[in-house]
Amino acid sequence: MNKNNYFEEIGVWPHAGKLMRAYAVGFVLSLALTFLAYLMATHHVLPQLSLMIALIILACAQFGVQLMCFLHLGKETASRERLIILSSATFIVLILVSGSLWIMFHLNERMMGNPTQMEQYMDDEQGI
Repeated sequence: MNKNNYFEEIGVWPHAGKLMRAYAVGFVLSLALTFLAYLMATHHVLPQLSLMIALIILACAQFGVQLMCFLHLGKETASRERLIILSSATFIVLILVSGSLWIMFHLNERMMGNPTQMEQYMDDEQGI
């Protein structure tokens, strides 16, 4: 077994020809999707709701291009393993972010008084 091609042989790293083609296609598609989203947003080519939906669709397409071309997630067995790891990491980050936001919103709700209490406090503390 040749050490230079070991990762290619076990399927972890795509073959050199496929790799450069995937990067080139991914780069061009990423630029095209980014510029399309930018132009749609700056020139207001659609009504607001339709524009938001179109931008979400373009963002999902961009995400797919990133996964396929740069993270090399395809139909191979190694790709499935990488996809499972990526999904697990995404799930953990989602739990951390949503939990942190939930805690912050509830703390804000419990620590802050209602607007009339805040106005009363500010009136009482005129020296501030």
